[in-house]
Amino acid sequence: MLSLENTIIDWVIRAYEALDYFGIFIFMIIEPTVLPFPGEIILTLAGWILVNSTIEMILLSILATFGTLIGCLIEYFVTKTFGISLIKKYGKYFFITEKEIDKTEIYFIKYGYYFVFFTRFIPLFPKSLTSIISGVYNMNVYKFSIITFFASLPSNYIYLYIGNRLGRNYKEISEYIDPIKIPIFVLLLLIALYYFAFKFYKMKKRI
Repeated sequence: MLSLENTIIDWVIRAYEALDYFGIFIFMIIEPTVLPFPGEIILTLAGWILVNSTIEMILLSILATFGTLIGCLIEYFVTKTFGISLIKKYGKYFFITEKEIDKTEIYFIKYGYYFVFFTRFIPLFPKSLTSIISGVYNMNVYKFSIITFFASLPSNYIYLYIGNRLGRNYKEISEYIDPIKIPIFVLLLLIALYYFAFKFYKMKKRI
């Protein structure tokens, strides 16, 4: 009988093998827009399951980065075309709060292009926020695209690399953390549930 851990890993492997590179590309397009699932996790799992060589890692990094760029440009142009009021009105349905937008706006005004660049490196920082504010302030689309691409490329590569190394050394890592892996799994599950429950609560509060 398979353990819970092996069952989950088997499901993830099957899902990613079915999606392959094109699926990761689509995930990275919708991740900054409507997918409440961090790209960091998407890429770490992809590096674990889909990558078998350095060349594949580089190619998937580039493909994922183009996906990230397209997703960010969608938000950029939506905000630029329809204004911040639309995002503030409907953003709650996509876990984007007005408070988060206002806070991001303050930093964007203060640091400009540097803020857009460096936030692409911050783990779990919503890509949507900087894209929205860049659209609001009509940031030059070519500069926005270049900054987004070249800031996202190395960070995407890093997550793929981490996932690949974890996959290659999974047996050794599994043996090392075996006594505490169930508590770790439960803790991570509770954190994830709390995150989505908190976001959902804030969303409902603003409806």
